[in-house]
Amino acid sequence: MKKTGIVLSCMVSFFMSAQTHDLVKHNGEKMAVNLIKQETNLVYFSMPNSTEVEKISKYAVASLTNKSNGEVATISNRINCEDKANFNEVVFLEQSQTIGLKKGESINSFFGVTKGQADYDVKKMKKRRLQEKAASLKSPFVVIVSEKPDETKAVLYQY
Repeated sequence: MKKTGIVLSCMVSFFMSAQTHDLVKHNGEKMAVNLIKQETNLVYFSMPNSTEVEKISKYAVASLTNKSNGEVATISNRINCEDKANFNEVVFLEQSQTIGLKKGESINSFFGVTKGQADYDVKKMKKRRLQEKAASLKSPFVVIVSEKPDETKAVLYQY
C-alpha cells in the first residue's frame, strides 16, 4: 500500500509539473504559471497551487516556456513606437484586451467634417490622427472610449 501511495504521488507531481510554464512579459516580469488556453487576444492561466483562472492580454506576453520540455512559444512581438513616423505600428484594442498593460493618459482627436465627406474616410482619418498622437507619446496601444461625429476620446496603454 505504501508503494502504491508513493507511485501515485509521483505521478500527480509529474502531471502538475508538466502543466507548468514560464510566462515572460514584455516589461521583463517572469511568472511561473499553469497554462490553460490561448484565445485570439487573451491567455488564460492559473498560478501554481491555485485553481483560480486568470487572464492576460497576449500583447503583454512576450513568450511562454514549457518547463517540461523547454519549448519556447512566442506569443507577441514587442511594438516600439519611437516617434510620429511609426504610427502604423500602433494597435487599437478593446477594453477587455488590456489586462496586464499599463494605463496611460487620455487623448482627444477633434476633426472637422467637410460637407460631402464619406463616413468611412472620416473614421479612417480620426483613427490615423489617434495613431499619430499615440506614436508621438511612445504608446503602442489605443482604446477608443467614446466616438462622436466631431470628437473621439481614447486612452493610451503601454507595457
